[in-house]
Amino acid sequence: MRGVTAEDLLRMRFVTDVSLSPDGQRVCFVLTVIERDEAQDELVYRSHLWMVPADGGRPQQFTWGSHRDRTPRWSPDGRWIAFLSDRSGDVQLWVIPAGGGEARPLTHLPGGAAEPCWAPDGGRLAFVSRVGLDPLDAEPDRERAKRKRQNRVRVITRLRYKLDGEGLWDGKWKQLFVVDLAGGAPRALTDEPCDHTTPAWSPDGRWIAYVANPRPDADWTNVQDVWVIPAEGGPARRLTRSVGPCASPAWSPDGRWIAYLGHDNAYGTATLTRVWVADADGSEVRALTAGWDRSAGNHVLDDMRPAHCPTGGLFWTPDAGQVLFVGGEGGATGVYSVDLQGTVQRVTSGERVVYNLSVDRASRRAALGITTPTLPGDVFLVQLEGGRVVGERRLTDVNGELLREVTLAQPERAEFKAPDGWTVEGWVLRPPHLPAGQRCPVVLQIHGGPHAAYGWAFFHEFQLLAACGFAVLYTNPRGSQGYGQAFCAATRNDWGGADYRDLMAALDQALERWPWLDRERLGVAGGSYGGYMTNWIVSQTDRFRAAVTMRSISNCYSQWGTSDLAYLKGFWEFPGDPWESPSFYLERSPLQHVERVRTPVLILHSEQDLRCPISEAEQWYTALRKRGVETVFVRFPNESHDLSRSGQPEHRLERLRWIVEWFKRWLVAREEVPQLQAAAEEADP
Repeated sequence: MRGVTAEDLLRMRFVTDVSLSPDGQRVCFVLTVIERDEAQDELVYRSHLWMVPADGGRPQQFTWGSHRDRTPRWSPDGRWIAFLSDRSGDVQLWVIPAGGGEARPLTHLPGGAAEPCWAPDGGRLAFVSRVGLDPLDAEPDRERAKRKRQNRVRVITRLRYKLDGEGLWDGKWKQLFVVDLAGGAPRALTDEPCDHTTPAWSPDGRWIAYVANPRPDADWTNVQDVWVIPAEGGPARRLTRSVGPCASPAWSPDGRWIAYLGHDNAYGTATLTRVWVADADGSEVRALTAGWDRSAGNHVLDDMRPAHCPTGGLFWTPDAGQVLFVGGEGGATGVYSVDLQGTVQRVTSGERVVYNLSVDRASRRAALGITTPTLPGDVFLVQLEGGRVVGERRLTDVNGELLREVTLAQPERAEFKAPDGWTVEGWVLRPPHLPAGQRCPVVLQIHGGPHAAYGWAFFHEFQLLAACGFAVLYTNPRGSQGYGQAFCAATRNDWGGADYRDLMAALDQALERWPWLDRERLGVAGGSYGGYMTNWIVSQTDRFRAAVTMRSISNCYSQWGTSDLAYLKGFWEFPGDPWESPSFYLERSPLQHVERVRTPVLILHSEQDLRCPISEAEQWYTALRKRGVETVFVRFPNESHDLSRSGQPEHRLERLRWIVEWFKRWLVAREEVPQLQAAAEEADP
């Protein structure tokens, strides 16, 4: 069989938004594909709802058309599915009979719709829409309105005025609405100048919980609170204590408690996410998983889904005695439960990553979105009994035809010892067609965050490199999620310190452990924080023959004020703001050490990246060029920080080709002139 190619990305099918019917009999999910839009002559994503019987059977496409449908939500009686779709031009709320039929829109709002949530009676839905006072919302000619907005002078008065993936703030706030299933105009519940998100109905239908921070200083912090508001309208009431971020509120079946995800900022952005409960009257708030030294949520990265893809939230058992959630342990994630006494139990197991969870009304079945190093993502069904899995069934095989054509690399796990004795988990992919006795070049991959992780998930980029003859070493140095609070918080005030030593120690031990790794032909690559570490590494050592730095940071001082969120680093991650610790920001910036760089560097960066603005790449490129370092700078227009996971298909493909050809040029056949060199000369004569 052949190896994986970059072009295989175009045949990939992506499973997200797994949703189990209330009676546990059917699973609705979103399947995204890449197709060519003939009218625009470009590759585009198309997403549709699919349905599969929970007891097994052939998955069937449920919605059709040249658009994107997503976020399916079953009505409590299982008769309807609400979903979001851009089939009318912008994203609005639609419903369709669960037995099949025509979909109809419930909203036609200028600010679109998001986060639908059914009322217990099945006759109403809460949702979120962006509301402002923009007169262009009434402009009947959408193209004309779009041009006017693009040319508008912007007056900035708030700190958090931009967000990666969304762009500059448009003056609109996310507000809560309720709409009747029968139709009619949606009714606004909130109007405060702040975002209101993740609505959740109380079991009696009288209250809606949501997350917001209406304080004037909200932009200066990551704090949010859980609030409740009467479903018919009225003053809202805050339940939580304004100590950290909150998300995904879920009412207990008896209406007494609201579970939610969050933390108390004890370790800044490195604080482990806990499952909390707040008494519905606000009298008590506590972290249920405080005694569990791991984090709730899926922390493992892949390149098959957008970053921070929602896991599905929290699910109470019918007796209100336990909460089911997705959590992580090392490089794996699975389903866990916690009771009101704080006892955490693992429900599912295995060397894999659960990225979606949906539970039926009786908590007897759960539908899961699962990925492994050789499985991009599929729907699974587990049977639950007494909090244990008593049966499991795979329901889809969406990429089976493609995967049966290729030979995939199988990861080998290892533990490495850092110089100070800490343990670092890692994996290596061996090229599947490597002849016996032959050594191959090695690419060290570094994840972003730093508070994310690699693990038992599918990475097309890694499989592609392995198919091209490169071994891929990927590890979780300190700062990574999945190994406890102390490990996660260990990068505080030390970017480029012990984390760098962890990576170098893991590489050295890998070279000793696997003799088929060629210690003379080393490459390094990473994105975001991983791009920062790639830049840092080549400014500290000459041992790597080639580097690929993506959406990176080269100057911590400048990134602080140009990023959408980096100004928060000074609260905990770094020792204060730049004017308080200028020497730290400069000393820990790769740009400060550029005179040491000898390694050829490929720079890949999105022009609309607001997390790590393209000025970071521009500074790095200019400095490297002036120092005479072999450098190519590739800019991707109209792309955000999430290019590698959700960017335009043609740009994702181009990105992969540049990575492969750069490493081929410097690690495989340096005496040859590869295709990349011709492209680089054409781009930079």
